Amino acid sequence: MAATEIIEGIAFDAALSVPEKEGKIISFLAEQDDRGVSAATECLLQTHDERVSEFAATYLQLIPGAQEEKTRAAERLRQAGPLARSAARLVPWLPESLVDAFIADYMADPEENSPRSAVLFTIGIFYPGRLRPYADRIDSSYIKQSLLSGSPDSLVDAFMARWREEEDIELLHSLALIRTEHAADAIASVRNQIEDPEDWECLLELAGRLPDSGKSSGLHPAFMGSVTDRSVSPHAMGGGYPGDVPICLECEAPSERILTLSAEALPFGLSQNPSFFWYTCDCGEMDSVTVRITPEGLNVYLGRLGPADKDSRLVPGERSLTLESHPNQTGVSLEAISGRSQHQVGGLPRWPSAETHPACPECRNFMPFLAAIDSGPTPFGPMGFSSSLFGFWCDNCTVSTTQIQY
Repeated sequence: MAATEIIEGIAFDAALSVPEKEGKIISFLAEQDDRGVSAATECLLQTHDERVSEFAATYLQLIPGAQEEKTRAAERLRQAGPLARSAARLVPWLPESLVDAFIADYMADPEENSPRSAVLFTIGIFYPGRLRPYADRIDSSYIKQSLLSGSPDSLVDAFMARWREEEDIELLHSLALIRTEHAADAIASVRNQIEDPEDWECLLELAGRLPDSGKSSGLHPAFMGSVTDRSVSPHAMGGGYPGDVPICLECEAPSERILTLSAEALPFGLSQNPSFFWYTCDCGEMDSVTVRITPEGLNVYLGRLGPADKDSRLVPGERSLTLESHPNQTGVSLEAISGRSQHQVGGLPRWPSAETHPACPECRNFMPFLAAIDSGPTPFGPMGFSSSLFGFWCDNCTVSTTQIQY
């Protein structure tokens, strides 16, 4: 039986829930040759069912690279009426000429809730500059927010003029989401005009600048991340961690190494391999975990250390994070949705809800963002948590903090 028939059989099985169908299709494709890329692509080239195309595109979205196959699939979906919606999942890998073609398709027949509008939504996240010339013809408030990223200085100045008249802090929030140097300068200039200092700190970090040092609030460039087999990338996920790890304050369950980044494989000039941890229990006692990484092992700043568990609960097995250049190097302006966002290393954080960065307990300086790990599906099964984890790193003190947002 051909792969497309098997995928359709699972998708049409009325006894299965949507998450069960998605899990079975991901498991099937992950076992095929070339990581299931050919089978998923062939399905997208052949199917006439929207449900099937969504399942196949969801899987292909989890696989790094494969730009040629993703482009072929998107070109077919573009001509396939309602199936065009599934091309939204492939946008980060599409050539700019095809991105422009999708934009032209929508502008020729603009309809806010159409399949093409779904593609436009994702284009706004990853290629805001290509969509910005058409902003006046777009009604979606979500897409308009995406287009704030990298907007010209004139928009910063317009927001500042309105702020001086209305003193509505939401105007400054929109200004900060432009995430340029001029936007950060504007936020810095109103420090003494904002009543709550923490509000100002959060806005400045959101714009891209740390309040105390004036350095970037993220390390650049930005990368998208995909969960892959352990041997594929030097950036380790899950698996056993050598030495003791932080344990839960309430139940004493061990935390788990979510991610260890290889410093030498990154262009950030890091002095140490940063590692980020999270708790395996459901106690919800902590909303962050901070450790110092030393040659002798970890030091934890709240609670104590205990033996690591041999089994991986939060990451499905011993894996790695494969990185690709992010199409939007300025920083995404639209809020993230936990379980439906990409993993990220470098750049500025895409928060579900903006927060201030943690301060390093050693030097007391605000820490730059380094990584985000989402709870969405992987080719190896689901993550063992339902939220987004954000990693911050102080390289001078070799301290990492992992914060959770639901």
